[in-house]
Amino acid sequence: MSDNGRRYAPKDATPRSQNSREFKLNLSEDQLNHTDELEDLQGYAGSRAPQRVEESSAGARSARAERNQKKEAKEHKKRNRVKARKNKRIFAFTWLAMVILVSLTLASYLIGGSNDFLGVDRMDSEVEVTIPENVTQEQLTDILYKSHAIDKPEFFSLFCKFTTEMEYFEPGTYTIKTNYDYKQLVNTLQSGPDLGEEITVMFREGITVQQLAALLEENGLHTADEILEACNSSNYDSYSDVAAITNTSDRYYKLEGYLFPDTYQFFENDTVESILDRFLNNFENKLTDEMRDDIAKSGYTTDQIITLASIIQAEAANTDDMYMISAILRNRLENGAEHDIHTLDCDSTVYYPYKTANDAPEGFVSSYSTYDNSGLPAGPICNPGLEAIKAAIYPSEEGSEYYFFCHDSDGTPYYASTMDEHLMNMAEAGLL
Repeated sequence: MSDNGRRYAPKDATPRSQNSREFKLNLSEDQLNHTDELEDLQGYAGSRAPQRVEESSAGARSARAERNQKKEAKEHKKRNRVKARKNKRIFAFTWLAMVILVSLTLASYLIGGSNDFLGVDRMDSEVEVTIPENVTQEQLTDILYKSHAIDKPEFFSLFCKFTTEMEYFEPGTYTIKTNYDYKQLVNTLQSGPDLGEEITVMFREGITVQQLAALLEENGLHTADEILEACNSSNYDSYSDVAAITNTSDRYYKLEGYLFPDTYQFFENDTVESILDRFLNNFENKLTDEMRDDIAKSGYTTDQIITLASIIQAEAANTDDMYMISAILRNRLENGAEHDIHTLDCDSTVYYPYKTANDAPEGFVSSYSTYDNSGLPAGPICNPGLEAIKAAIYPSEEGSEYYFFCHDSDGTPYYASTMDEHLMNMAEAGLL
């Protein structure tokens, strides 16, 4: 049989089941003789099979990992969406709670302000408040809040800012009800305090601070101690003449000399400050610009002129005598040393701030005495009138040669240039 007719069949072939398929490989004899190629083919098949299995297994694992990763990412997104919805609900609830809380707080605040504006919920009582001159919005609000006339200072301040002119508030002491609304408060404080009955008091020229304080007390206008305390305070330094005083500690009363004597109308409820303000304002008005210019030219300060005027007021018998005494005192101050005169020797200064020895405590020695001290005293010894002030500024030319003066019991004046002449005058006047 030729090689082309040979068939190859495995010897150990076993019968196949009816359903199994039979596999036959028909090879020619030449093909069977090429064993090397067959071995290479078998070797190739044998070496690639495990690799394909491994590659197939790795691909399966990679696919499963990818599927798991996608599944996990999907579940993570789902959890985030659930969490976001939950957080959104919490945020919305918190925001709503905050809005409600703020709204309630704001509503309560506004209701409280509205009630205070209308005077609602305040106790029905009376309080006393004192409004200073030229009060500011902040000062007024603070005064009313501290006195419990208002409960919401920020609302009252806002009310004043848009509805009220601060310049119309009248200084003084007021009695107001604590349940007044804002409009009533403002109207009351701008209408002026209840000053009570009008009181007219006349203060003579040459009156001292002590006498002035006693006279005010007699008329029911505060106590003398209250007046005297105020006369030594710094509450009146807004007045230029008072502010110019530099030796306050050497004086008995700072305002002595500047409380101009005149007739005044007061009210029984006037404050100490408002009473003294009237004296000081009157003094400033009486001293004209021309007089101030002439004082500046005289070489004396205003305080020295008022001090000199106070001694003239206390020593002179009449108006003409004032101008003569002014000339004599100036002569002693300016040229006295040339005539062996070193002090003014004025009796009116010996017991100041008292008028006489009977008024002064036993053994009292005044630091103002012009017998013991040269020059002018530390300050005025009384409150001089306008003529005495003019005399101090414009001394008489007629008295330019005199250095001494005295008066008899009727007030007749005597003037002298020397001590001998003075002694003769004193004898004639009945003083020796």
